[in-house]
Amino acid sequence: MRFIALLFSLSWLAACASSGPAGPLSSFKDCATCPEMVVIPPGQFDMGAPEGEEYRAEDEGPVRTVTHTVPFAIGKHEITRRQFATSVNETGYWGSARCLIWNGSQLAFKDANSWLDPDYDVSDDHPMVCVSWWDAKAYAEWLTEKTGHTYRLPAETEWEYAVRGGTRTAYSFPGGEDNACAYANVSDISAKAEVPDWNAVNCDDGVGFGTAPVGSYLPNGFGLHDTIGNVWEWMADCYRDSFVGAPTNNSTWGDGGICNAVLDRGGGFSNIFPGHLRAANRSIAPSPHIAVYSLGFRLVRDLGTP
Repeated sequence: MRFIALLFSLSWLAACASSGPAGPLSSFKDCATCPEMVVIPPGQFDMGAPEGEEYRAEDEGPVRTVTHTVPFAIGKHEITRRQFATSVNETGYWGSARCLIWNGSQLAFKDANSWLDPDYDVSDDHPMVCVSWWDAKAYAEWLTEKTGHTYRLPAETEWEYAVRGGTRTAYSFPGGEDNACAYANVSDISAKAEVPDWNAVNCDDGVGFGTAPVGSYLPNGFGLHDTIGNVWEWMADCYRDSFVGAPTNNSTWGDGGICNAVLDRGGGFSNIFPGHLRAANRSIAPSPHIAVYSLGFRLVRDLGTP
């Protein structure tokens, strides 16, 4: 099944070649325990969802053209538990002491649940979860100091450009939600069997409730894994309910780095609703201090001018 999906993926990327650059790109690591980073080329794309796109929300528009004039690097995978633990061992910064988890019927805080125990089975190769926006920024600052290169959370414009991987369609993978299981760990048939009240897509990857090790699914057009599904990902930007006045380059849309409401993107393994797996979908987090069992992050590294 995965082989068939791979052939489908290759034909999809060929069909999308006119939409922009696509295909695996060069990558690097700044240290043995650092995240692998993929170099994303300069380019231009239309950000957001056009009116008429199925499941479009008002905060996904108006569509505007965004231009990236210099390359940047973004994580090939979401930051893993092993990578975060390295920073904990070196700095003593533990992160959030409690995490918002699924208790069987609803989301609820459980004080005993830190990132070491999100209430489902995980290993060091699984994505980091139960981490707040501030925890993610602290990890980026540590990595910056460790390597001498600037690491940070992605600007929303960078994230959507990288996730689309040269595509212009609602979904950055072929086949829409019902083909998501080849490309992403999502709320599917196996997950719904464990949590009957959840919404689910009509496919099955056999993973069930919880995250999967990073890189377990097919990559997108830029060679990035888990850009959709597995865990939601923190953005650097403060949340706005529309794109009116939004940056048209890789600038972060913020309030001097202090946000009352921030956002996450990309969907996750848990209880998705129709359209959550689209490239333009956005989700508001009520507080940058919140940590959630299905919310993690990946980083960007600045490269400067070519």
